[in-house]
Amino acid sequence: MHESFESLMKDVDLDIDDTEERALNMLRRERADPLNAPDEPVPLTLKPFDAEPGDASCEIKYTYRNALTTVGEVVEDLAGMFDEAPHDISLVHCGMQLQPLGLTLSDCNVFAGYVVYFKVHKRVTLELD
Repeated sequence: MHESFESLMKDVDLDIDDTEERALNMLRRERADPLNAPDEPVPLTLKPFDAEPGDASCEIKYTYRNALTTVGEVVEDLAGMFDEAPHDISLVHCGMQLQPLGLTLSDCNVFAGYVVYFKVHKRVTLELD
């Protein structure tokens, strides 16, 4: 609750006439006091891309660091779980592959409680006699 009209004006920067400066000031204030710490643990569900709908037996409960964990770190963790090379695994969210690997999950609009699908691309080996 605001104590006065002046404190309300200060919070929404209505006293600043320049709209660009007002937007920058609001952004500065938001970044200075984030709602969630960047290293806060966040739950996520990883599921194989070819899993049956409603099949919870193949789901992997995963916890990542909010605004810090990259797509590449998740791929490396999955590669370790399945004994695969990291370049053979890709992550999919909302029908799009998450890439480049340097982006954080929050950069890719993945948040708490979301389901991210993963694909393991099998390599074909030919044996020559």
